Amino acid sequence: MNKLLLGTAAAALMIAPAAAGPMAVKVGGYFNTALILQDLDAAQSATNMNQEQDAEIHFKGKSKLDNGLTIGFQLQLEGEESSDQIDEHYIYVSGEFGRVTIGAENSAADMLLVGMDKYLGYKQASDTLLNDLKVTGYKKTNHTAITGDANKFTYVSPRISGLQAGISFTPSTKNLKGDARGVESSGAGIGDDAVSLGLQYKTSLGGTKIALSYGSEKAEEGGAGTQGDGSLEDSSFALQARAGKIQLSYISLTREADAWNEGDDVENYEKDQTNLALSYKLSRKVSLGFDMQDDEVSSGDGAGDTYEHIRFGGSYKIAKGVQLTLSQLTGEKKSGGVSQDSNVTTAGLLMKF
Repeated sequence: MNKLLLGTAAAALMIAPAAAGPMAVKVGGYFNTALILQDLDAAQSATNMNQEQDAEIHFKGKSKLDNGLTIGFQLQLEGEESSDQIDEHYIYVSGEFGRVTIGAENSAADMLLVGMDKYLGYKQASDTLLNDLKVTGYKKTNHTAITGDANKFTYVSPRISGLQAGISFTPSTKNLKGDARGVESSGAGIGDDAVSLGLQYKTSLGGTKIALSYGSEKAEEGGAGTQGDGSLEDSSFALQARAGKIQLSYISLTREADAWNEGDDVENYEKDQTNLALSYKLSRKVSLGFDMQDDEVSSGDGAGDTYEHIRFGGSYKIAKGVQLTLSQLTGEKKSGGVSQDSNVTTAGLLMKF
């Protein structure tokens, strides 16, 4: 399977006749900033008031070839100092055969995942803005934990009768930020030959638009001895249904660690995470909604630990590409018989350009 995927990627890149014109390059991105008020239990460590932001500048280029294929690239620059100053960066070739992507991009399972509502302007199930919510246990409900943006090869098929499929191969998870040049897959928490599969199906039933997805991603731990026997695996099922101004979204994600070495710890566990969201588009400018997240360590290390969250909020479009956002989140974390409560209020400004 790995050889087939590599061969497909190589063939797509070798078919490169003259372009019909020079490559068009565009600059875009987003800037998300927010004031955060927090009421946390004493056991949690975070300031009562904070101002956070998340910004990226995206450079996108593409060119149409004489044979009808499109070749392009994307490079994302973090808007502030970060451990991955250059975020996702990749090239792609697309056509009637589908799309081949090579570089630091999310996996096929994550690309084809549905169910992430955007009533706050950004995908609340994969929120990157509210870093302080980490103390409440609010987590990403997606396929980014195993391979992240590590360099990989991905093929996504065209959509046929509503069905679309994809596969990714990641040689090494040494660096989830996409810089793995000349390194070997060895050491704690590093995976070899990770494979990701994704399926997505879209249809309509009586005026209701429905999207379903299934994804899986697995890495075998690299190295030898006690650091070469483990595995880490994600699997997901998601549903999105939209009827008029109402949208219902649901994601179920299971993560299993089998003798996975993380530094001084060897982890064995199964975690179940669900995210349910309901949103209503009140008008062209106003969106309202809520989402519920429930995480539980169902077996192995930390069995019985739970994280429960409910968030209400909405957004108001004040201009093209500019939205005001407001949300209220209540969370409860239970671990080892200790319960910690959190209340977080967020008021923000989101700009997309």
